[in-house]
Amino acid sequence: MLSGLPRSLEGTFLMLQVLGTAILISLHSPSPANPGDAPITASASMPTVGVEDESKWKDRLPDQDRAAAEAGIGFEAPAFPEGLTWIGGPTEPSMEKLRGKVVVLQTWTCGTSLGRGIPKKLDRSLKDLAKRKDVEVILVHTPQDAEKSARFCARAKLAHPVVVDASGGFCDQLGAFKRPVNVIVDRSGTVRYAGLTSQGAASAVGHLLTLPYDPTITPEPRPKPDPSTTTPRGNYPPITGGPGAASDLRGRKAPLFVVDRWITAEPDARGKVAIIDFWATWCGPCIKAIPHMNDIANQFRGQVECVGVSDESKSAFEAGIEKKNLKGSDFAYALALDPKGRMKSAFNVRGIPFVAVMSTDWVVRWQGHPSSLTASIISSIIAADPGVRRETSEPGTPGTPPARWASQAR
Repeated sequence: MLSGLPRSLEGTFLMLQVLGTAILISLHSPSPANPGDAPITASASMPTVGVEDESKWKDRLPDQDRAAAEAGIGFEAPAFPEGLTWIGGPTEPSMEKLRGKVVVLQTWTCGTSLGRGIPKKLDRSLKDLAKRKDVEVILVHTPQDAEKSARFCARAKLAHPVVVDASGGFCDQLGAFKRPVNVIVDRSGTVRYAGLTSQGAASAVGHLLTLPYDPTITPEPRPKPDPSTTTPRGNYPPITGGPGAASDLRGRKAPLFVVDRWITAEPDARGKVAIIDFWATWCGPCIKAIPHMNDIANQFRGQVECVGVSDESKSAFEAGIEKKNLKGSDFAYALALDPKGRMKSAFNVRGIPFVAVMSTDWVVRWQGHPSSLTASIISSIIAADPGVRRETSEPGTPGTPPARWASQAR
């Protein structure tokens, strides 16, 4: 029965016939004394997939999330910035000192059921791989509910060190936003995979451990930002005149932007000046201001994001739109509802329409009646704002993931 096997093949093999499939099982597989120093071979704890099947390792992510996560592939893994909070951190919290190890950076949050399950799901997939001395798993908590992370970690007793990125700066460098994603770094410090399933991450780690480590190889540095895209070209307009029918927040951080639902598609405000128009369908002056707001939205499209926010209920809004004979095509900007009027109340708005203009660092640069907001004011804000995109770029430019957490710092 075994005559077809070469005589030189070491070990004894048993051929089993199961459902018509021949399964070859080695009866002589010596176990190393120290799994942490074991050579890498195929085993039950290490998924093995051919290179041609690497696409099967990928998680199902929205196109924007995948492009952002994969933007860093082939480049040096980002360094841990100052300001991170470590919970049971590694002995060497430095990406450079982790060279020689395969590093798994897994983002998550304790604020969602999906996020809470990620750490243990990953650990179940990695199995013994996570215990190896040449593997480092670091759980990166996103800004979402970051203030609750320490309490959650104390209860959950997670198996791996946690770094809390309250500002989102490190997550932005990883290309990670609200949805949990992982980034797999090889022993030279180069990002090799991103956005994998937990089982895919285990397969990727197993594959990278089979590759020889050459300490003389240095990773490809990430491209430096083009100064022409970040250098301010003027000053913000001076604070003059009254603040309009609201508290004066000019020059200060704007209140948190919160809406209950979007009437239109949620806009992408990354790298743009934000203009929030507080209005209502029952407000005559608000309706008269729509053409002016449309002009602004159209003239500065790509550098400004206009959003009209009403504190009406959905039913009242729909009735008002019908009564005024308005259609979606009558608006060149996004619309949203917040019946609780949270941002409006934070501004202490006493009369509408009322507009607030925020730079990309979410500081109020102008506020007042929309009819007083001129193109020259908006142009000066755009010119002074280093965070405004100077040219069109797709999400996930190679080596430069989009800064989505920074854009949402509100």
